[in-house]
Amino acid sequence: MLVNRFPKMAALQKYRALRLGYPEELAEAIGIAEALKYAIFKRLAHSDRRYRQEEEKKSKNRENLDWETFKIFKLAAYNGKPFVAGKVETAEDYRKNIFWRFGEDGGRKIEEWAQQIIKKVPEDYLKNEQKFFREVWVPHRDDPVEV
Repeated sequence: MLVNRFPKMAALQKYRALRLGYPEELAEAIGIAEALKYAIFKRLAHSDRRYRQEEEKKSKNRENLDWETFKIFKLAAYNGKPFVAGKVETAEDYRKNIFWRFGEDGGRKIEEWAQQIIKKVPEDYLKNEQKFFREVWVPHRDDPVEV
């Protein structure tokens, strides 16, 4: 079975976060949150402003959303964790989408694919959402990953 874009984005973002110094559990939460954010962006025609408005509408505690903690990723944080689509994302959410869905071997293949790409990415691309999208995600989003 070929892996679709969503789990590939989650794995790439996990390894991006790891290279930027985040601990593994938080990197996994960031990975799944970023994949969800990109899916939402696609629906909202790639508007960062509209995305922020949507997140703030979905949050019951709008005043508690923090846009500084994960500023590099342009993600909201709630109590120090990524917040997307009205809920906090966790490492468990990442594992459900990568390992439970594709199995241990499949999850390892997806992560190996992502690791190989991320280790070659210049640091300034990791720190810039637009460069990461254009120079890393777009060229690799349709790479075949067989599980």
